[in-house]
Amino acid sequence: MKFRLAKLQVAFCLSAFLLSSELAFAADSNQDKWQKIYTTGKESLRLAEYGKAERQLNQAVILSASFGEGDKRFADSLGSYGEYLTIRGRFGEAEPILEEELHARELCTDTTSGAILPSMSSLVGFYINNGTQAKAAPLAERLLAFVEGKMSEHRQAQSGPLTLKKGQPLTGWAGSAAKSMVTPVIEWAIALDAIGNDFKSIKNFDMAERLFDAALEVKETVLGKDHLSLANSFDNLAAVYQERQDEARAEQYYRYALETTIRVLGEKEPLAYAQVYNRLDKLAKCLVKQQKYEEAENLYLSAIKRDFWKDDPSKAGVEARLYYSLGNVYVLEKKFELAEPVLKKALEVAEGYFGSESISLVPFFQRNADNMYYLKKDDLRVQYKSRANAITDTTM
Repeated sequence: MKFRLAKLQVAFCLSAFLLSSELAFAADSNQDKWQKIYTTGKESLRLAEYGKAERQLNQAVILSASFGEGDKRFADSLGSYGEYLTIRGRFGEAEPILEEELHARELCTDTTSGAILPSMSSLVGFYINNGTQAKAAPLAERLLAFVEGKMSEHRQAQSGPLTLKKGQPLTGWAGSAAKSMVTPVIEWAIALDAIGNDFKSIKNFDMAERLFDAALEVKETVLGKDHLSLANSFDNLAAVYQERQDEARAEQYYRYALETTIRVLGEKEPLAYAQVYNRLDKLAKCLVKQQKYEEAENLYLSAIKRDFWKDDPSKAGVEARLYYSLGNVYVLEKKFELAEPVLKKALEVAEGYFGSESISLVPFFQRNADNMYYLKKDDLRVQYKSRANAITDTTM
């Protein structure tokens, strides 16, 4: 009896070994097939060959399932197939596929390192823009809990690296992380900013603010205080406060954004003129909403003194906007005589930049006409109105 049991145990073990060997062989065999069809499917999707892409990416999912749901190839296949379904507008089909992708990535990723955060952010964005919006906030809370936990840990650290597990990119003080360690954590900030904008778009300003705040703290932690990406965060927060009609708080953050941009870029570096002016313009418009006209006027005058456009005609679009904005402030201040040459200058620059028949000129003509009304120069008002009407009639 014992001999027969022993023979059965040996047979069972041998069968199990042969089965596992067959599965391993099948997985090895499927690896080459999967790689080929997955790569081909991605290329078909890139080329918008959707019929081919659907068949190939669907097959990639089937083949990758043999590797196990905790395998990165399975997650990649699900993600690409979900991307295809999203592009094709098949959101109801895409949603469970993308949820399964996140589950698979959680199984094959060290979740303590934060590497899963971009995938979580992507799914939150899908929920808001294409899927079940009610699912977005709970997933965003999970993402925030992780980041806020790591930042809290950082604040409590006296010195040295944070107590994160293998591969953790943060070190113990702002800006001290090695370059190779910074990139993974900056992806957290990118993810937070992206879904912050998504929540802002659906008027969930509380969640947007929390996400933008968390992104700002991540950036300050790994990049220090003198990095341009902080100005982007200040801009984001200012926009949230403006949506809430809190112009005073918005002004504060627009000032931070402008000051950071000037400090980091300087004022004469290539491309600095556009970023500096854009942030100056946002601050000035925020001041105008608070009827702080003189402060807004001084900001625009300071921009003119910076002479961004010297020897560079490609910057004329910004110059035209600047003179137009300054002229508007003068009109609001009822300084109509001061507004006249400024608005005329704005129109001349815009006409040279856009062309004499461009629809972009219409606001310039109309604002000049409005100012002529206040100055009681009816002939000029009619001329400006006629030019604006001629353009709109031509383009309609």
